[in-house]
Amino acid sequence: MKSVIFGIFSFLLFTSVASARGTYLYESRFDVMGRNYVDRLDGKATDNLNALAPAKRGICVQRYQDILDDGLIDIRIALGYFDWTTGSNVYAEGRSFGLSPSLDLGAFAALRKLLTTPCYGRARFCGFKQDPNNMYRFNREVTVHGNKYPARVEVHFSSATEFLDTNLGRMSREQQERTNFMDAYFARALQNADAVFYFGHARNGGGPDFSPPVFVRGRNKVNYDGYYEVQRPGLKKLLNALSGSKKTPILGLMACNSRDHFLKKVRATAPNTGVITSLDVLNVDEVYTATIGGIDAILRGQCQQTFYQSLRLTPNNQRYITMDGMFE
Repeated sequence: MKSVIFGIFSFLLFTSVASARGTYLYESRFDVMGRNYVDRLDGKATDNLNALAPAKRGICVQRYQDILDDGLIDIRIALGYFDWTTGSNVYAEGRSFGLSPSLDLGAFAALRKLLTTPCYGRARFCGFKQDPNNMYRFNREVTVHGNKYPARVEVHFSSATEFLDTNLGRMSREQQERTNFMDAYFARALQNADAVFYFGHARNGGGPDFSPPVFVRGRNKVNYDGYYEVQRPGLKKLLNALSGSKKTPILGLMACNSRDHFLKKVRATAPNTGVITSLDVLNVDEVYTATIGGIDAILRGQCQQTFYQSLRLTPNNQRYITMDGMFE
């Protein structure tokens, strides 16, 4: 019950602040990126299994077997504590946001809008209805490999507010509760969901991370050398969640240089999990749009070539987004 009450409180806080100011930091940018990418996805045909060579068809069917067997496509998105840390105050959209403001609330608002926008083309990251009993959950029906399935996408964010000083000050208790909730939500998703997408910071291998950044003492600089690269707190939690008998079939680690930071250990712990990663330190654009492309591909049951294309429909995504263990 506590988590339900906390979820309602967080959403009321989210909607009240958003309505008071209009939009969140970077929300309009997320809106534009998402809509433009869905427009590209509209032009992608959906795979016809019968048109594939038998070997490729068999591999594709096997990848989706665990996803479809229970009759529900369960996709969960975990938005990390996505601070915009520059070392100084961030000025954007005609106002000051202070030190290290958060982008994950803007990402949530944009994803919610995109998911609930009616579908007009071939894309399927659209046409969802918000669940009346869970404001973070969205439902629709999709056709995969000739059969209809209910699909559910659930999205949660990590920041109590956009403002770091507020999250560390008068809202510190709420922020800690939010972080604890996200740690548990991500762990459960890794064990129970059909696909999990983390969108946030890699923390130089110390992520995935749902907490405000740890700074070098006395400086406005994230403490990579002394904390994240040494302690690896997020990676330890990730591997611990994947060490059980149940593991998600598909994991998207949508963060900077996530292939180098995480892939080897994730694949060793969960060898049957297909993993989507990035190849370098990126702008937010690539990992955000690849998240949309990957989920759209799952909702259509795309196979190897078309799934890969759905992740990589822009020149930068072609350079920096990849996947391993998906259809091999």
